[in-house]
Amino acid sequence: MKHLVLLLLAITFSTTAQVASTDNEYATTEKTYRASDVDFKPQLKDGMYTLSLFISENFKFPEAVKNKKITIFSSFVIEPDGTMTNQKAFHIIMKDYIASNVVKIATEDEKINELDQIETMKAETVRVLKLFKKTWTPASKEGKTVRCLFNYPINFNIE
Repeated sequence: MKHLVLLLLAITFSTTAQVASTDNEYATTEKTYRASDVDFKPQLKDGMYTLSLFISENFKFPEAVKNKKITIFSSFVIEPDGTMTNQKAFHIIMKDYIASNVVKIATEDEKINELDQIETMKAETVRVLKLFKKTWTPASKEGKTVRCLFNYPINFNIE
């Protein structure tokens, strides 16, 4: 019985390891370059506005966030095959859209709720970036296509 349990555990761990290794085949086999270190940066065939348009059409804003200029700093990797992986949102900058002495948030609880909702926008950014399936023209260095980290700020004006 103990041998059977150990055998099942061994199969489970090896299967898990195989699944984890196939999720991102480039992560362990190729170097990731910064956009400043490549000869040609990744590009979208139809232009970057297609990504901006896609985000604006698919982003779901939290109801509690009002009167803000928000910049969400995101990053992702463009793989040599032109796919986007490793989507992340790592920082948010927020300013009042209209001066806060003109538009006031009524209570401290509402301010705290708004800050919580703004933080959820990071997860929403990652969700939307993962939905974007257009193929990129990958970066190249010395004539070879390479993995490239791409930083992308996303701006919103919420009235």
